[in-house]
Amino acid sequence: MLLAPGERSADPAPLRQRLQAMENGTDPSYLLVAAGDDQLAGYVDVSVLPYRRARRTGYVVIGVRSEDQGRGIGKALLSAAVDHGERHGLWRLELTVMEHNRTALGLYLSCGFQVEGLRRTAIDQEGVAVNEYYLGRLLGSR
Repeated sequence: MLLAPGERSADPAPLRQRLQAMENGTDPSYLLVAAGDDQLAGYVDVSVLPYRRARRTGYVVIGVRSEDQGRGIGKALLSAAVDHGERHGLWRLELTVMEHNRTALGLYLSCGFQVEGLRRTAIDQEGVAVNEYYLGRLLGSR
């Protein structure tokens, strides 16, 4: 969501390596997808740092194709991300959302995330300074 056109590499090798590391357990991160009729409808990517002090927190990036929004896919993906995180010992999930993205903010709040802060002028959106909310959700008994 953060990358502008031309900033994403078309080389599949880094993604292939990351997915292999997730599969063999050397990377505690995880990626879940929602299948559409003929292509992916959405995904949730939870990045977990490998360091002992940070490996109980996952940073969430989620995307749902605009054509598939409003059908519960985002909520289902976040629910699956929470379930997976709880089963694998995470204590919290966190994410950011641009202040003006009220639809996404509503989704995150409805899924148990809470606003924990405001990152002022965090994003440069075509020359306009945009604030971001910082949200977190505690998992399990925490």
